[in-house]
Amino acid sequence: MMTTPETNIRQFIHRFASPPLGQVDDFIAKSRQSVVPKGKFLVDIGDTTHPLYFVHSGIIRYMLIVPETGEDITKDFSFAPTFAASFGSSMSAQPSRIGIVALTDCATSLWPLHALTSLFDRDIEWQKLGRKLAEWLYLRKEDREISFITQSAEDRYLALRGVFSDRISAVPQHHIASYLGITAESLSRLKARLARKTL
Repeated sequence: MMTTPETNIRQFIHRFASPPLGQVDDFIAKSRQSVVPKGKFLVDIGDTTHPLYFVHSGIIRYMLIVPETGEDITKDFSFAPTFAASFGSSMSAQPSRIGIVALTDCATSLWPLHALTSLFDRDIEWQKLGRKLAEWLYLRKEDREISFITQSAEDRYLALRGVFSDRISAVPQHHIASYLGITAESLSRLKARLARKTL
């Protein structure tokens, strides 16, 4: 059964906190609906407007460019339904240091980020939402850093498949390789080795 964008947002918010329903509805009503085509940026590197998206359908990629080489590095993936923003840069009032790109066509709701952060002083449940989202992002960051120190590329790939299941098959292989910190050729060899193990 299809759900509405409003229902998607309410359900996601209530996974983390329970702000007053009227305030949630007011927040949702201020959003603008849009479809971000595959390959287009939701947030571009250097963006100073700090938009906040809720992605209803599709896959997004967090990326950055290495200044010295111009290399495009995949920082993370995210699958709908989810919020998306350059939170770190917005909190420090800096231009966005990362880009957020649509890997597929993405149906979204859009606000200026302050539409959410301004609610943190209105009710303790909004503060809880902000804290829980920050904790969730921090844990993902810490887990990724630890995996690079303690796990092989094969273990990191298996963990990635474990988290995202079959959905990861929709992500281009060179982006997965970049996320794992290996070349696309190494990823192909790794996948071939795993396939042989299952025979």
